[in-house]
Amino acid sequence: MIGLFASEPAMQNIFTPLPFGMHIGFCIFATIIYLLEFYRKRSPHYLLMMLAVDATFLVQLFPNSTMVGILAVIEGVLLIGAIVLAVVWSKKRKAQEQTQAGVINEDSDP
Repeated sequence: MIGLFASEPAMQNIFTPLPFGMHIGFCIFATIIYLLEFYRKRSPHYLLMMLAVDATFLVQLFPNSTMVGILAVIEGVLLIGAIVLAVVWSKKRKAQEQTQAGVINEDSDP
């Protein structure tokens, strides 16, 4: 196990969560997944979740403690926004389903 870490030519920057290649691969994978979910379910909170994941890449470009603080604020805003949108979207969808169910029940009653 120690030999695995010893083979690294230099230590990774402490501010970056993953090596550059792995991080960009993760961001691309997450972007594809969240876009597919947005396309499938039409819920806008998936776009905010995608942006929150992709925002982590900023630390790769600016690896310092200031960017980590800025990223924390950005992540907080995006994740709170995603939660709010998910709740609002869910309530709106349930109201539409109840309205459609009411229309169907009224049509089927003699």
